[in-house]
Amino acid sequence: MRIYILATLLLSHLLLQAQNNPGRVSLGLRSTISMFNHGENTVGRGIGGQFRVQLLERLNTEWFADYLPGTLSANANRRDYHIGWSVMYYLKDHDHFKKSFLPYVLAGHCFDYTRINVRNDVNLNVAYQDPNFRWTSAIQAGLGTHYNITQRFDISLSAQYMMHFGKHLHLEESGNEITIYREDHGGIEGHLLATLSMNYKFGSR
Repeated sequence: MRIYILATLLLSHLLLQAQNNPGRVSLGLRSTISMFNHGENTVGRGIGGQFRVQLLERLNTEWFADYLPGTLSANANRRDYHIGWSVMYYLKDHDHFKKSFLPYVLAGHCFDYTRINVRNDVNLNVAYQDPNFRWTSAIQAGLGTHYNITQRFDISLSAQYMMHFGKHLHLEESGNEITIYREDHGGIEGHLLATLSMNYKFGSR
């Protein structure tokens, strides 16, 4: 609870600072692909939203939420939910976003909720050794670029590697049996995220 209170106060402060610098708050929609999930031959494709609060000329922040469904097999699917933030550092002066391309590096943190569901219409024996969901925390880092169509509107593309800290959630199928379980020990689970977003800046300049 304290973490949420502190995060709310920090976010309120950032928004207040951004209001004193018109054009530094933006809102966007995003599409994300999650590749190379730990031990699984699945690709998650999803949608989400984000907003940005620019703090300094070369320092921006991005606050996001994603929903990423994926198919594990003919009998089961996986759902991932991400909510987090990233710090973006521009590699060159943005000149009020007049330049077409603006590359940046980014790094941040997020919370992740994962759930595995078995189809209701399959005639299989399902064993839940553990709950079919998990909560984890993750860090991510990568590269990206804005393509500034106008000073207010940009299309952004980024790729980053995300590492989750916690117990891995697995699905095993053998004959007529499906087992969902967590590993006994915690570890690092990593995957690559590619995100394409459209963003619009608010406020007068």
